[in-house]
Amino acid sequence: MSDETMIALRNVGKRFGTFRAVHEASFNIRRGEFFSILGASGSGKTTLLRILAGFEAATEGEVHIDGAPMDAVPPHMRPVNMVFQNYAIFPHLNVRDNIGFGLRKLKLDKAERARRIDEMLELIKLPGFGDRQADQLSGGQRQRVALARALILRPKVLLLDEPLGALDKQLREQMQMELRALQRSVGITFVLVTHDQEEAMALSDRVAVMAEGRVLQIDPPAGLYERPVSRRVASFVGSMNFLTGRVLSEDGGISHIRIAEMASARLPTSQLAGAGRTPCLAIRPERIAIHAKPPAGQGLPGVLKDRVYLGERTQYLVETGAVDAPLVVSVPNTAADAALQTSGAQVWLSWDDAALIPMTEN
Repeated sequence: MSDETMIALRNVGKRFGTFRAVHEASFNIRRGEFFSILGASGSGKTTLLRILAGFEAATEGEVHIDGAPMDAVPPHMRPVNMVFQNYAIFPHLNVRDNIGFGLRKLKLDKAERARRIDEMLELIKLPGFGDRQADQLSGGQRQRVALARALILRPKVLLLDEPLGALDKQLREQMQMELRALQRSVGITFVLVTHDQEEAMALSDRVAVMAEGRVLQIDPPAGLYERPVSRRVASFVGSMNFLTGRVLSEDGGISHIRIAEMASARLPTSQLAGAGRTPCLAIRPERIAIHAKPPAGQGLPGVLKDRVYLGERTQYLVETGAVDAPLVVSVPNTAADAALQTSGAQVWLSWDDAALIPMTEN
């Protein structure tokens, strides 16, 4: 992946009447990057993808692809191609003709056309499937054909609109690995729109989280997970607990924070910038330890309300005086305590202060 910019959005907005679907989106996507736009239904992610494709015109702002302005360029003239969730495989054509459909406008000779199709069949791991009809393919095979049909035109950017949404969980996970391997193989820029956080985290070099038409944060998956900038982002990426703290004092660049009557924390004051005197502190379930007896040092007491066995992990719900909602604690079953079995049992929670993430409420 290069540091060179392939796609540049500058204050891109879209209105439908009085409704603003996208608010002033400004960011770059790098050449050869796998970039995902993650958000719930109605977040504006698909509208933004359609603006890149040229299917929607931005109400304001500018889009550049490979240094060229796209405002006046129609969809069929843009250096992009798009793969949709429903595959759009032509039922009356076999696999070879589906893949090679877009080559017709290039007026290639028969030998070059056949060479390119064979190249794509090898790339998507379907050699020997060229004569099969669409109704003879599985869902995963149809998706591969749709990808090959888009890639055979050698676009600079491939746009993917929830391309794995119609697949079952096991096949979806398999196709995620294949899609990532395919992107690395061809080396072009992929832009994926999805509502599935696990999919975005598994596939992407960077992820943009959107809500209500706004881009809230852009970061690599680890950055989004470990350092979300707001409660909204933290809630959307993985499971998260939220605690309310109160800054008691500051000393030598360290803030002393009271979380509950029997819990406190020490955090760098610089991390609390913008969070105020009563910061929201987030912590992931797997960063909390649960004990059947009071731990050494401080521990937050609570009552075990429920436990859920999830195979490799057990998830505990613990009521404390720190927050209204139960805290979620996730423990690998190799470390699970057999004493933590009974609902209503007294337990204690502890954590490393470095696991606490100060953030704004929004």
